[in-house]
Amino acid sequence: MAQIHHIQSPIGEDVCFRCPHCGKEIIVRLRALEGDPDTVEVYWGKDSKEIEEKQKKTEEEIEEELYLPPNNLF
Repeated sequence: MAQIHHIQSPIGEDVCFRCPHCGKEIIVRLRALEGDPDTVEVYWGKDSKEIEEKQKKTEEEIEEELYLPPNNLF
């Protein structure tokens, strides 16, 4: 279904599904983490734009967590 060398690229691999019950299309993006190609991020949405927004939001949240000082310093 998905090619491992695509998942391990910076872009990842998008797989499209159509729900057999309602007919809605669902896109799933699989992408390996930088520095850990055996761990895969999974994002899903109705289109690439929605997935990119979710991905950006998650990356911003991770950056914020990395730069917050520990609670015991204050």
